[in-house]
Amino acid sequence: MDLYATKRAINRRLAPLIDRLARTGVAPDALTLAAVPVALLGGLALLASTVVPAALLAVPPLVGLRLLLNLLDGQLARHTGRSHPRGELYNEVGDRLADVALLAPVAFLPGALPEVVLLGVLGALVGSFVGVSAQAAGGERLYRGVLSKPGRMLLLAAFSLLVLFVGPDGWWAFGPLLLVGTVLTTIERLAVAVRRLP
Repeated sequence: MDLYATKRAINRRLAPLIDRLARTGVAPDALTLAAVPVALLGGLALLASTVVPAALLAVPPLVGLRLLLNLLDGQLARHTGRSHPRGELYNEVGDRLADVALLAPVAFLPGALPEVVLLGVLGALVGSFVGVSAQAAGGERLYRGVLSKPGRMLLLAAFSLLVLFVGPDGWWAFGPLLLVGTVLTTIERLAVAVRRLP
């Protein structure tokens, strides 16, 4: 499932919030950069769950907030005419940092497969690199894929709740699913880029 397919409908629902942020003078770059500390908090909650399992309850809302900030920054920039190349840089670098901050801590949790999780994180980074490279080569920025950013975040949120109920052994399947999903996403983006680029 490509979760980006629902983005347009979500954006319409966020229009009143965008108007409010624009009126209060919030800078789009501030929203972009705010996603990084939010992701760091999510990563810390994952690590803290080894001592306080209830910390896993913080992961889904933090994941949701990260995705919300990612939706709002671009919309606000376009709405206020404040889009600029540096904002694109902040967005891409911030997204990669946030992915690592949220996903890599799972490798250090009991029950997880560390090497597989870290390979899955690498797969996410490579998939994002392919998406950006397609744009740099003259095509469109590719967001599609079976485990694009929203999919990765949904997977993390679901496993955080699952582990809260079944215990640390529940993390065992997270790494393989992340790795397979990110590899398939990378292959799909490569295939689309090769087909569309001259």
